[in-house]
Amino acid sequence: MVKSLNPSTLKEALIMKKNNRNAIIYAGGSDLMVAKKVSHEMLFINQLNELKEIYEDEEFLTIGAASIYYDMIQNPLIPELLKQVLKDIASPAIRNVATIGGNICNASPAGDSLPALYIFDTKIVAASLDDHNQIIERIIPIENFILGIRKIDLKSDEIVTKIIIPKDKISRTTKMGYKKVGARKAQAISKLLFVAVMNVENDQVTDLRVAYGSVGITTLRRKDIESHYIGIKYKELLAKIPEIIDEYRECLHPIDDQRSTAVYRKKGCLNLLEDFLNEC
Repeated sequence: MVKSLNPSTLKEALIMKKNNRNAIIYAGGSDLMVAKKVSHEMLFINQLNELKEIYEDEEFLTIGAASIYYDMIQNPLIPELLKQVLKDIASPAIRNVATIGGNICNASPAGDSLPALYIFDTKIVAASLDDHNQIIERIIPIENFILGIRKIDLKSDEIVTKIIIPKDKISRTTKMGYKKVGARKAQAISKLLFVAVMNVENDQVTDLRVAYGSVGITTLRRKDIESHYIGIKYKELLAKIPEIIDEYRECLHPIDDQRSTAVYRKKGCLNLLEDFLNEC
């Protein structure tokens, strides 16, 4: 029989995790319950309101790791681009139980929220207890937190408690692009995901961020390529579109699988990027 752990506070949950390091953390369970047979203790955190708070200060937007998609879609603080992404995930039933922390920690290459979180320079907050049972936190950039397929930088005594997004990464955009390509409109695992933002002021490109999902073992974002084109005139950017496409062509290495082919994915990625740049 699987042992159930049901804390009433975050600190209680961290004590239980410290004492049961193999315990599997359960929030919404929409990925977990179809992934594998559960044989370890289950640590339930979906009842902890501390992990569902969404708030902002002058610098950051903070989203509790156990926030469900439905609540995020309804919350006025959530960026419109992220809301668009969440609305395309699965079905209403899933969106009423699935959590943002679960989608991150599942670390699937096809995780729908991940490209948007990458372009917002999201950071993951992981909490644990020190030797005096006081809560301590680690803050990890999302690109360093997700290490590979189902692999994350989370210690055995830690729980992801929230994510933080710099507000300047939300506000500095004059153009947003998002596209999920799947076998059908809803309840489809992505063949590819494309998310991009650009900011143009006085005909100068002041920001450019591009991320792809479902085309590698982790979300693809190349800050080095982006930096080449920040600071140039928008007309120059238009002239350099073939150059930009060639740079991304070199770093996109999708695979063939049951959902799509590498050729289709790569062509789709480049076409979506070209359309986004031309339409800005």
